[in-house]
Amino acid sequence: MTAPRHRKRLGWEDAPMGSQQAPLTTDAEGSLIFSGPCPRCMGAFSKTYRTTTPGLAKGVGSQGRPAKPITVLCECGVNHAGRPDVEKQLGCGAHWQVDRP
Repeated sequence: MTAPRHRKRLGWEDAPMGSQQAPLTTDAEGSLIFSGPCPRCMGAFSKTYRTTTPGLAKGVGSQGRPAKPITVLCECGVNHAGRPDVEKQLGCGAHWQVDRP
């Protein structure tokens, strides 16, 4: 099965996509890594989210609190038409929640 093609001509839109089923993996330092396509424009990218600050925290879910979902922003690298000048990241404007493992 082939992956859907990146919809590069899709215009920028502040598009909340809700909760998405997306695999998060961890690296050797315990940071979470999102790697996959944007659910809106299908552009693939990878983003690392640090889960600890060395010497200050014990990691995700420490102190008995449930870990909050991560908000992932589309960072496909394409300057979709209509993107506001104040936006720092290149992407289609989609953002969604992914549960921590």
